[in-house]
Amino acid sequence: MRKLLPVLILIFTVLSYNAQAQSSTKNDSLRSNINKATTDSLKVEALYEYMKANLNNNTSDFEPYIRQMIFLSRKINFKWGLSTAYILGLSYHKNRGEFEQALKYADSATFVTKGDTAENMRVNMGHIALNRGNLYYNVGDYESALKDYYQAEKVFSQIRHKSLASTYSNISNCFMSLSDHSNAITYSRLAVATAKSFDDKRLLATDMMNLATAYMNINDFNAADSLLHEAWPIVEQLKNLKSFHVYYYNMGDLSTYKKDTLTALGYYRKSYEYAMQSGDVWQQGKALNLIINCQLDLQQKDVKTNIDNLYLLAKENEMDDNKADALQFYSRWYADNGNYKEAYAYEKQFRTISDSIYSNEIKEKASLMDVRFRVAGKEQEIKELTASQKIQQLSIRQKNIVNYIFAATTIALVIISLLAYRNYRHRQKLQQTKIDELETEKKLAAIEAVLKGEEQERTRIAKDLHDGLGGMLSGIKYSLGSMKQNLVMTPDNAQAFEKSIDMLDSSIQEMRRVAHNMMPEVLLKYGLDTALREFCNDIGRSGAVSIKYQSLGMNGVDVEQTTAITVYRIIQELVNNVLKHAQAQNLLVQLDFAKQENMLAITVEDDGKGFNMDALDQNGGMGWKSIQNRVKFLKGKIDVQTSHDKGTSVMIEIAI
Repeated sequence: MRKLLPVLILIFTVLSYNAQAQSSTKNDSLRSNINKATTDSLKVEALYEYMKANLNNNTSDFEPYIRQMIFLSRKINFKWGLSTAYILGLSYHKNRGEFEQALKYADSATFVTKGDTAENMRVNMGHIALNRGNLYYNVGDYESALKDYYQAEKVFSQIRHKSLASTYSNISNCFMSLSDHSNAITYSRLAVATAKSFDDKRLLATDMMNLATAYMNINDFNAADSLLHEAWPIVEQLKNLKSFHVYYYNMGDLSTYKKDTLTALGYYRKSYEYAMQSGDVWQQGKALNLIINCQLDLQQKDVKTNIDNLYLLAKENEMDDNKADALQFYSRWYADNGNYKEAYAYEKQFRTISDSIYSNEIKEKASLMDVRFRVAGKEQEIKELTASQKIQQLSIRQKNIVNYIFAATTIALVIISLLAYRNYRHRQKLQQTKIDELETEKKLAAIEAVLKGEEQERTRIAKDLHDGLGGMLSGIKYSLGSMKQNLVMTPDNAQAFEKSIDMLDSSIQEMRRVAHNMMPEVLLKYGLDTALREFCNDIGRSGAVSIKYQSLGMNGVDVEQTTAITVYRIIQELVNNVLKHAQAQNLLVQLDFAKQENMLAITVEDDGKGFNMDALDQNGGMGWKSIQNRVKFLKGKIDVQTSHDKGTSVMIEIAI
């Protein structure tokens, strides 16, 4: 029994069933509107209109428009634009089978919309769940798909949005795929009733035809026939090409179920005509497939022409499923005409392409499982590396170590003061000599030397502390332990001696912690992405703030060590500023590497109290100026968006 091929909602209701194929002239006009936009907000709107019209094209030049909409929305603090851009990214990568990227865009969209009670943001919450459910449906994970569909249903029910009808229809499709026909019919009926309540003719016609197919799946042909006849006046009134196509397609199915092949062929031919008029090659392929089946059953002589048309359509549009069907039809046609050699040759081609399609489907379904477990595996690797150190830290009791720490703290303060003074002197000198491009290059060279010197000094001090002072302190501890065996002491003296050894042991542990913070071992061994994930995990475990770390496109990216250390210091300083000053509840740290542009985008966002940007530029502390210098050293661009009680967003772009 052939089941319904579901109509899944893509991004917004206006994009679903009545979207027409975009002409090149209209696309040129939409792109021109982007360039003509005089303000950032108008450009965001123009970008949205262009992407809405081209979402289903799946071309590789689509993503730069998403990135531009994200950047501009952040710049003007336009949360709806930002969340919408993320949802477009979710749907785009879902359609391309790039599930990891799609899910990361879904996480970003969820972060932006979380806790926002504005109606347009709540609508976007529903669309996030709906599109993520479609992603899981496409790979056959119906349990996860239903979970997201029910979340979308909850949102759309609360705000009385017409996407509720489409959500019910998608839930019904899940149950059809699970052969749970009772629930499938229940939710299809809900979809029809909801579409009627919103008086949306297009939704109503679509949902009625889907319900008819659900009835056909249980051989209730009378109910299906009645629904299709009831839907016809609505379809006729809409005068929508794709609505006509689906109607005649369903009428053909009904005739097929009734074993009336000749009548079914007539309906499928009409369905194909409307698909040709709309320019939808996917619908053309579906209709041609069924026409050929009927013609072969009826042994019509002109069937070869339609097989040729199907093969050409599939080849021109890279439609592997239809190409496989055409090859199988060729094999059957040649066999029916007694040419078994050609029939066998086409059968071999059919099996080859079918195996390839099946292999790709398995890879797509495995990709989601890979996403779920790969990150967890990397985090486990880091945990095993640092397990012994954390156990020691947890077991250390708080001791009175003022005498030993005082000396180390004094040395550290002197070094930090000298480095800060040297940085200040260099900045003053560079600001005075900044006249033209040559002076700019000299300033960047000076900053590069300072930062490299700083990192070298950090490395040297960390090594000296660990290998030099650490070794000496460990030797002293060993000597004191040996002396204890050869001394006769009163109980009070013995207790004081043990206390001194405990203080010495605590000093050694503190010295090792300081050395590790000056040059993290994970950064040198495992790279930037892993080091930042561990850094954010440590912040999260401290309970100071709810922090989320995301990396997009960082798999396999080898960042040069100097650049990696500099980026790590920038993010470390930004996060520390949030912890000290922002009074934030949530914090997002994101690395996004665009391979085509060879560009690394750094984003740090919080929902804290914000700050006065003008005051920061005039009276900024050493931390902020250190961030600016490091960005200049990397020849990057920095953009800060902040407002009172609405949080802060810092975005940095660096070419690597």
